[in-house]
Amino acid sequence: MILLALLPLLLSLAFADQGCPPGASISLKGDKCYQTVPTLVDFHTAEKVCVEFGGHLASVHNKWDNAALTESDQVGNYWLGGQDINNDASWTWTDGSAFNYNNWASGGAMNGKDCLLLDSPTGLWESADCAHQANFICETNVPATTASTSDCPFGELCMDGHYYHLDESKVSWNDALSRCQKNGGSLASVHTVRVEKLLEQLMSGTTAFWIGGKVDFGNLNWSDGTSVNYTNWLPGQTPTAGETEGCVWMRATDTSIGWQTYPCSDTGPFMCAYPL
Repeated sequence: MILLALLPLLLSLAFADQGCPPGASISLKGDKCYQTVPTLVDFHTAEKVCVEFGGHLASVHNKWDNAALTESDQVGNYWLGGQDINNDASWTWTDGSAFNYNNWASGGAMNGKDCLLLDSPTGLWESADCAHQANFICETNVPATTASTSDCPFGELCMDGHYYHLDESKVSWNDALSRCQKNGGSLASVHTVRVEKLLEQLMSGTTAFWIGGKVDFGNLNWSDGTSVNYTNWLPGQTPTAGETEGCVWMRATDTSIGWQTYPCSDTGPFMCAYPL
């Protein structure tokens, strides 16, 4: 009955031939599709369902993919493919990949339970009784024709159909936008935690750069015309209705990384996004 109920969702994942199907996310490396399944089952049933459709419960190998898996609209716990078969904190993934990253909550790996839950929206992991009922996340391989990173320029980072390039030239926001557009792109817009974390990775060596946000009377708009569905303002920096105009930096402070508006005439590095 579970397989029948999930058939439309998981068939789209199993037979996707152009990247990941609608509703699924793609891994940072571009080689895995992740599909959230909002059905309460035990760990072993969840793994069986994923295997039936050509995959496994999801394995996670970096903080960006972990962040992406917490973006579901549905708050709760999700089975991932981690298991401690010998109950000795020697965790493995059901897909056989290396257990080379973790995001355990305090004490989460050592509570005597043998299967791994991801908490949304915190992204923290905890071990749980394998008979516990939870939603789950399947992974499948992206077809080889779409998993190739050959379209990604050497030395750049690519995600969701774009590659991102940090230009260290110090120019105003308007000049930065013109330079990105001249080369066929725009200043970067940010719509997910995963892209946010990718841009943070590119921040090494600089403390701030322009992105594509512009604020008019408290309203944020993106220079590429895309809708605003995600924000990450630094504490106390959310624009107000009295703010007539400002342009958006992504900026690192001593304690966090986030967004802040500055006069558009200020100068600094900038982040371009180009379609692949």
